[in-house]
Amino acid sequence: MKLNPETAKKFGPWALVTGASSGIGAAFARQLAASGLNVALAARRGRLLDEVGAGIVRDFGVKTRSIVVDLSEDGSVAGLAEAVADIDVGSVISNAGTGNPGRFIEQDPEGLLRTFKLNAVSHLNVARRFAPRFVARGGGGLLLGGAMGAAHGIPFMANDAGAKAYVQSLAHLIHEAGVSWLAAVA
Repeated sequence: MKLNPETAKKFGPWALVTGASSGIGAAFARQLAASGLNVALAARRGRLLDEVGAGIVRDFGVKTRSIVVDLSEDGSVAGLAEAVADIDVGSVISNAGTGNPGRFIEQDPEGLLRTFKLNAVSHLNVARRFAPRFVARGGGGLLLGGAMGAAHGIPFMANDAGAKAYVQSLAHLIHEAGVSWLAAVA
């Protein structure tokens, strides 16, 4: 599919999707490819990324790039940005995340921190890393993946809901601040 020049200017020609190896992330990647955007796919599971990418190339005829990265690790977003530094990324879907249900007091503290880094801190780092690119290119799209009900809590998912409530608030306030805020951070 040929990409509309206006869409390419504003949101492309490449989109980056984190958490793209399955579920909602893979669905986002397919929708972006269906609109004609090339898609950089990022997640921990390389084999699944390659399978998603092969399906996208076969079904939509766009380019893909697989980036194996664990966004719960410190410095991972810098590596992600480096992996796409040579392409014009105009859209980022920051969708990486996981849920670990259970009683809060019975969960491993290190596991809680690792999950919080993935479910909240990675979205902060992605937004902060890519927003200046969008300001410099004069357009772009940033979507931060949250969770339904997170702001009100989710039973047996205190840490996960708290992390996603942060992401929801962050996304809302970035949007409310508009381009002037994005320009200020560039």
